[in-house]
Amino acid sequence: MPKSTRLIVTVDGEKCIGCGRCVEACLTGALQLVNGKSRLIDERRCDGFGSCIAVCPNNAISLELRETEEFDWSILNEITFEKLVNKLERASAPLT
Repeated sequence: MPKSTRLIVTVDGEKCIGCGRCVEACLTGALQLVNGKSRLIDERRCDGFGSCIAVCPNNAISLELRETEEFDWSILNEITFEKLVNKLERASAPLT
């Protein structure tokens, strides 16, 4: 797969509390909880928009400019309006 220099998320495992809000906010499925911490599981799925950053209560996520695989634009075909609304509602729900 071709490489490009672009913005991509990075998760600070020391700050991550494993709440999962970022996973819910990520429309492209680039993040998942692994062993109780958020992880970028597929660089091709990270759109670099940072919706995950906005919902992180511990500021554990940031964007960095680096060389990585190009964004897989076909992923956008998976996003429906209903999915968008559902994910954003769950991501903004109070922590329990």
